[in-house]
Amino acid sequence: MTANEANRLFQAAMSDILEKTWQHYPDLASGLGLHQYDGKLPDISRASLADRTRELQMGIASLENIDNSALSYQNYYDHQILLSALRKELLELTELKWQETNPMGMIWHIGLSHYVQRDYAPLNERVTALISALRAVPKYLSQLRELMARPPGKAVIEASIEAYNGVKSFYQTDLVDAVAKMDDPEDKEIKARFTSAKDGAVNAVADFVDFLKSAQEKAPDKFAIGSEGFSKLLKHGEMVDLPLERLLEIGIADLEGNLARFRELASQVDPGKSPAEVMAGIAGNHPAADELISYTRDMLEDIRQYLLDNDIVSVPSDIRCITTETPSFMRWAFAALDSPGPYEEKATQTYYYVTPVENDWTDEQKEQWLTSFNYATLRAVSVHEAYPGHYVQYLHTKKAASKIGTVFGSYSFSEGWAHYTEQMMIEEGYGADDPRNALGQLMEALLRDCRYICAIRMHTQGMTLDEATTFFIDNAFMEELPARKEASRGTFDPMYLNYTLGKLMILKLREDFRNEKGDKFSLKEFHDTFLSFGAPPIPLVREMMLRDAGDGAL
Repeated sequence: MTANEANRLFQAAMSDILEKTWQHYPDLASGLGLHQYDGKLPDISRASLADRTRELQMGIASLENIDNSALSYQNYYDHQILLSALRKELLELTELKWQETNPMGMIWHIGLSHYVQRDYAPLNERVTALISALRAVPKYLSQLRELMARPPGKAVIEASIEAYNGVKSFYQTDLVDAVAKMDDPEDKEIKARFTSAKDGAVNAVADFVDFLKSAQEKAPDKFAIGSEGFSKLLKHGEMVDLPLERLLEIGIADLEGNLARFRELASQVDPGKSPAEVMAGIAGNHPAADELISYTRDMLEDIRQYLLDNDIVSVPSDIRCITTETPSFMRWAFAALDSPGPYEEKATQTYYYVTPVENDWTDEQKEQWLTSFNYATLRAVSVHEAYPGHYVQYLHTKKAASKIGTVFGSYSFSEGWAHYTEQMMIEEGYGADDPRNALGQLMEALLRDCRYICAIRMHTQGMTLDEATTFFIDNAFMEELPARKEASRGTFDPMYLNYTLGKLMILKLREDFRNEKGDKFSLKEFHDTFLSFGAPPIPLVREMMLRDAGDGAL
């Protein structure tokens, strides 16, 4: 196969694969910024899923038939990413069967937040599209119920009930508040249609929650995907093919190292107290509930300036992310960044969500929640989410040569980078004047180590939800409420080990990049080069950045 033929075949295959992907997942396309797909939800009937399975099989075959050694540099890179993404989707659809076993994995289709969060078109146009999407919600949830012939694991259902109730609340409050901003008399008819569509969607979500509650009574305790499924998810999603036993050894070693460093720093803060007592003292020092958002916003400016003053990584834009409360349907997360899609041309808003306390919580629950936002930990979280974590990565992906590497981003790249920056910033002296800041970073590392270990043990070794909760309490110094939420997340998000996994792969890549560059090594060059690829699996980035990539991803 000649180079011209190989490149022509790949471009044709890629175009066909993308078009079929957008047609099957119009909500994904819309969220990425392809607004010709606005107002639609995917058809998840059994017939449609069978069609999608055939499309994936044909797409994989077309890519496998191309001699990738004859491809151009950029096409070779995109070919690997696209082939990995299709294999992962096929795995989730046919073997793991997320559509039957994991309602949390299906909830994002009905989030609909981008219609009101970003001003990519006049509000009345976006609400018109939103109305169409809301009208599709009852059919989507009806199809999902039909697919779930057998109840998922009890813990997954418990998390799903909370999350789908969050969606209902989002429809009833956030969407209503956004639509209320239309004050033109000519928009009265659109508002009426919105109210009707919203009420129908709310009722459908409420019915689905009732369905989940009824299924909860007979649901099995089992939620694990098993060793084979876990290994395949890592292989196809992250291009990591290590034995699970070795992966677990690596995670345990990282946890033990971080615990040792934590104890050392804790003794510097107060040698008369145990590490848990020291952390309890740090955890109790946090912003008041009504000051959490404003304090976080001010903190971002301080971190951003440190990056610029110390030439750590390029910050390609002066536009700041918007710090605000987490929408109700996403409040299973402590904090998160929500960026525009790579195809978005008009709406530039990026949101840094910080999850507040809930009004109906007891004072004790509110205090427990706020301990996770103590000043030291909040600094590490803000590094992770904004500077130089997710937000800086997003700014770099806007300039990436490959849209494929951005659209089909890898979990371990995005979360690994953000988690890596927490440690890197401490190494580069940020907050080095107070060991409590390093302790805050280590708290985040311990949390991610627990995710790593519990993910493997819960899904491949029979660890229960209660055992995982205790593991977080004992090893990440967490209170019971946040520890339970972290353990619960692992039941429906088995790949949340990718925070630590990605960080460790980046650290190894940095070490090998430094050895290759010698005296010419520049930390900023390493960071900017790493971020220039979008967000593909890290072993592929390693191949692109090193002359001799080898197999030393970890």
